[in-house]
Amino acid sequence: MYKLTVGIPIADYDLHGGGSFSYPTQLIDAIDSYEFNAQIEIVFIDFKNKEENPFKKKFLSFHPFKKPKFRDFSRKLLLEMLKKLKIFNALLLKTEEKHSFIRNKNVKKKLEENNIHILFNITPGGNDYDFPFITIHWDIGHRSTFMFPEFINSFDSRELFYEKSLKKALYILTETECGKKELMRYTNLNEYKIGVMPMFPSSVIDVIVDIEIQEQFLSKISVSRQKFFLYPAQFWAHKNHILLIDAFSKIPFEEHGIKLVLTGSDKGNLPYIKKHIKALNLQDAVIFLGFVTNEELYTLYKHAAALVMPTYLGPSNMPPLEAANLGCPVIISDLEGHREIMGDYAEYFKADDVEALTHKMIMAIEEPKAREYHLQTFNIDNAMRCLEKTLLKIIPIRKTWGN
Repeated sequence: MYKLTVGIPIADYDLHGGGSFSYPTQLIDAIDSYEFNAQIEIVFIDFKNKEENPFKKKFLSFHPFKKPKFRDFSRKLLLEMLKKLKIFNALLLKTEEKHSFIRNKNVKKKLEENNIHILFNITPGGNDYDFPFITIHWDIGHRSTFMFPEFINSFDSRELFYEKSLKKALYILTETECGKKELMRYTNLNEYKIGVMPMFPSSVIDVIVDIEIQEQFLSKISVSRQKFFLYPAQFWAHKNHILLIDAFSKIPFEEHGIKLVLTGSDKGNLPYIKKHIKALNLQDAVIFLGFVTNEELYTLYKHAAALVMPTYLGPSNMPPLEAANLGCPVIISDLEGHREIMGDYAEYFKADDVEALTHKMIMAIEEPKAREYHLQTFNIDNAMRCLEKTLLKIIPIRKTWGN
């Protein structure tokens, strides 16, 4: 029986990275615990030459330059020197390209020696090893929405990724059917090499927090149950905090004792947001928490009047799924992907319509509605089943050649 050996490269994911931390860590845990078909073998891979295996499944750890030659040392030394000098950029680029080429050649050789048939990149990305891979795709935001500063700054690298890396993928997994359609709309990729592995909430939905601990946290940040709106998002322009703040300023928040709670790290837009809040004299009503733990986020979801998410970027986002699974009302921008994920659970508004959002927030305070999230597609168990089907689908394709 042919067995497909799937290598999954892992990294040290940034705890403060929002979804870019929650998604891969949740996915790794689920893959490590899932009983795949006997034709599929999973091997987690890192490049740090660790001795211990932190997983239930197989683990391959090696350093691409475990036995470096003198020229590898000298090239690395030259790289470090050029980076510090911040001059000779042409030489730096040429040296980086050479170093990357040798590194990738070493990685490919090690993968082949360990009979790895294909890599599965659990975050959007590709590889330069000329090695077959499957990859996750989240969004094509620099084309699908407006040209926010963060997209301008990364436009060339994003375009290079689609031109050089994504086209090399043997198979691509989006998080929604909408995401698949969007990827096809903005690229000329073959639809038969694009599948769907559904979006899922993070592990925050499984947290257990004693009610006294919850009460202490709410008291600490000076909010009361159902007396605050929540937006957990890093401070990018496309997250559209401005619309939320403008809408919040128009609701009778003082009359009802309502506050606005914002979590997440600064990505360059936070000073502008704070300046706008000061101009509207909202300093006492808006709470910035920065990074929060899963226990704290769980508490916020359980007691917020609503999650309010005015983002311009889709098609999929993790917070509305987390909120819905914890019974928190959701008010969210009217994107096709949001409707696919949330169905009739959420209240929708256009991302540029402050009056519509104001109305939705007032209704959440004055006429709260109990709703039940009933879509069975978007959970980690279903994601694993879809991943398994994808890997089984890959077998007859990958079986056509050896390592």
